[in-house]
Amino acid sequence: MKALVRWLSAAALVISVGASAQAIDVVNEDTRGYQITITSSSMTRDLTLDARTLSLVVCVGTCEFYVPGVGRTTARGNDVVTIRDGKLVTSPR
Repeated sequence: MKALVRWLSAAALVISVGASAQAIDVVNEDTRGYQITITSSSMTRDLTLDARTLSLVVCVGTCEFYVPGVGRTTARGNDVVTIRDGKLVTSPR
């Protein structure tokens, strides 16, 4: 019985965590590439985004996006983070 309760608890945790992870679009509309540092409560990741490209970032909760010389922004859920004219903008999808 204890094993069943543990298994059900683990399954519920996986489902709840999996349901809250969503992809954020990161779009570079500029003609130069950027190095982006993405930070959340569970990870830090560096991303190289070439000129005029798109990347998807899976994020649980809120992520912070930092681009040296451009700025910082936060995004969550299905937001879109865009670099346009040397500025960083977050908008809903």
